[in-house]
Amino acid sequence: MSKSSILYAGFCMLVVGLFMFAAMNGFSPFASGGTRGFVRTAYGPTHK
Repeated sequence: MSKSSILYAGFCMLVVGLFMFAAMNGFSPFASGGTRGFVRTAYGPTHK
């Protein structure tokens, strides 16, 4: 394997890792309400 293919594989693994991290934390760059954050709290209306 050439050095460029190893670097490309590392870049792909980085992109997939960042995607999984964003999916676990509920981050969306297009969301208008902001991010959920790292603390697991109630999100949304808290009334009955």
